[in-house]
Amino acid sequence: MQSSENEKGNIGEEAVNTLAFDTYLKYWCYPGPKDEQGSRKEICDLLILFRNTMIILSVKNYEFKGNYERYFRSTLDKALSQVAGAERRLFDASRKLFINHSDLGEIEFDPSKYAHVYRIIVNHSTAPLFYPGGRLTASNKYVHIFNWDAFLGIVQELDTIPDFIQYLSEREVIFHDKNTTIMNGAEEEWEGHVQQAFLDYNTNRIDQGPNFVLISGTESDLLADFLWHNRKFNKHLYDRSFNGGSFELDGKWQDYLKRKEVQNKKAADRASYFVDEFLKNEVLYKQGQSNMALAVELLSLSRFERRIIGSEFLAFWGKYQNAGKDYIVRRYGKVNDLVIAFVLYSRNMPHDMVMTLMQIAAEGYAVWNKYEDKKIAIIGFSQDAIGFRFGLMEVEPFSKELEGQVIEDLKKLNWFTNFEVFKVNHQEYPD
Repeated sequence: MQSSENEKGNIGEEAVNTLAFDTYLKYWCYPGPKDEQGSRKEICDLLILFRNTMIILSVKNYEFKGNYERYFRSTLDKALSQVAGAERRLFDASRKLFINHSDLGEIEFDPSKYAHVYRIIVNHSTAPLFYPGGRLTASNKYVHIFNWDAFLGIVQELDTIPDFIQYLSEREVIFHDKNTTIMNGAEEEWEGHVQQAFLDYNTNRIDQGPNFVLISGTESDLLADFLWHNRKFNKHLYDRSFNGGSFELDGKWQDYLKRKEVQNKKAADRASYFVDEFLKNEVLYKQGQSNMALAVELLSLSRFERRIIGSEFLAFWGKYQNAGKDYIVRRYGKVNDLVIAFVLYSRNMPHDMVMTLMQIAAEGYAVWNKYEDKKIAIIGFSQDAIGFRFGLMEVEPFSKELEGQVIEDLKKLNWFTNFEVFKVNHQEYPD
């Protein structure tokens, strides 16, 4: 028995490690965080901390053998209690909490930073053919419920932390005050005992009150509904006027993938991976404080926002890669509240000169912009698209002396004398 429990624990740990180290979530993950200076007890299976957002995950490896009543009672109820307990400990301001990060080491956890909390239960074992979309804790806080394959599929499709959080947020909006049951699997899998278990379970749910919802389809089908409605779900799922409803989404994911607009989107998204590769190979290669500050800003961009940056980089490099000797050109763009300053320099230009000109390019923009934009990510590269130099400038008004020096440098370089501002319109789903 002990060996079986250890095996299940190892499988659960592997699932946590997949999320923590093999997906983009790794930059924000604390697998199995413990109260390092207290009880040393594990707080939850996985904690994700991203800016002002916290995600608490419980990964269960219950060996589902067709006993739905036991699954809902033993696995989900227990996991629900564990998630609620983890949140209580994390927000217990009466005791300091220190947790460990694989790269940052031991840090003091500050609960005041986190205005948004998402709670998730993931079942890693054989998927039941029906399950609740979520449950409420005793304090009426919503907890998402996913099967492992469904959850991993969402993480892989929504492969930036802002996209992932946006989905969780909208999913909670439509499910929070509803008794939702998700049904999946092929029709022939719904044998007599499954149908009886489904009837027993949902009869009990109906008795618990109104707003009863059945969704026929996989989590991927639900995701397709979300993506195709401009990152909102079907309007009827937001409706609070009905007591019960049934939504057939079967096959919606495959239909979504077949659409020409979606195929165009995925083709266009290839440009976005410039940002991912730049982060992996250049910025996060050495994890100093300044590198991490830039990484946080770029990792905070959605896939579509990264596509805009990648497309502009490729267009800029393509136009000037054959520029002459001692040539330097700049291009500025803005995504959300982050200014991106590209600086392309000739391959023969000395390193110190490149660094000086990049600094003037960033400071010059700040002065020209009258310090209105507060963050400038500057990315320099040679005509061969190598030799990357980069940094993040937090903008504050310069002293009169420094501002005067910057203005003098700009005059010498003849920069910002004929600076055109134009807007580029990128469509997430190109025609």
